[in-house]
Amino acid sequence: MRIRSERKMAAVEELLNELNSEGKDVLLLIREMSGFVSYYRRLLEKFELDSLTGLPGSNKYREFRANLEARPAKSVGVIVFDVNDLKYYNDNKGHHSGDLLLQKAAESFHSIAGKNVSVFRTGGDEFVAVAAGCAEADLSGIVASWQEKLAELNAAADGIACTVAHGVAFGSGEYRFGDILELADERMYAEKRRMKESGVKLGEVR
Repeated sequence: MRIRSERKMAAVEELLNELNSEGKDVLLLIREMSGFVSYYRRLLEKFELDSLTGLPGSNKYREFRANLEARPAKSVGVIVFDVNDLKYYNDNKGHHSGDLLLQKAAESFHSIAGKNVSVFRTGGDEFVAVAAGCAEADLSGIVASWQEKLAELNAAADGIACTVAHGVAFGSGEYRFGDILELADERMYAEKRRMKESGVKLGEVR
């Protein structure tokens, strides 16, 4: 095994000797990029971030929720998001386009994530934002900021028309997080139905 490894190293050294300076620069760049990719993967694993969207994933969400339920904030706002038409993109334009759809949605969610707002990818096309300790009036501002960012992203002529159904709920005092989440979920599905009834659908790629 050691002999085989030494032969490979010798072959690499021989290739390096044959390359001109430009070729060597390219090879060094590839090595640096490989190192960066490895570092990025380790970083994602450390913080349990979803590799596609860069947002905390379902494991981190369950941990966050358990901590919040064990030590409730004085108030909480929940926004449930569901990205429309992922199946259409995957089936008709390929999974790469589906990934781009989710990344565009995630970029809009990143714009509202901060000190008091945590955003998680909880499923394939499902995301949850939790604003612990917020006032009920703060939620409309958070939603407006997100919608503004999504509209800005959708202005790009990239063939990816991202629409997202959302539902908002708020609780304070004595509340159960599960109840707030359920209400936000119900409101999201109600909006999703309204969007479909009003003709918000994919097919005509905008």
